[in-house]
Amino acid sequence: MAEALAQLETQGIHLDRMRIRGFPFADEIPEFIEAHQHVFVVEQNRDAQLKLLLTHECGISPEKLTSILHYDGTPITERFITREIAEKAQLFNVTPIRRKKTGNR
Repeated sequence: MAEALAQLETQGIHLDRMRIRGFPFADEIPEFIEAHQHVFVVEQNRDAQLKLLLTHECGISPEKLTSILHYDGTPITERFITREIAEKAQLFNVTPIRRKKTGNR
């Protein structure tokens, strides 16, 4: 995941991240989601169980969450996560942040 976020940043897509380690969810999880306009949920379960748990247990609107699903039996890769998030970010009309140049350049 860290590698995917670094690659996305080179494409101008800057994201925060939170790793969910267990259920029931800590209070910080719904707080993190509420603090963001849109959240990508990276999961390796065909039924998108994590997204369902977040919507049901935390009262999160399902429209706020987008599942990045990988469930073909192989390990999830940085390339897969990067491609899926970049494609879905375009669908949401996410405009990459353009960092201002400083100095004499």
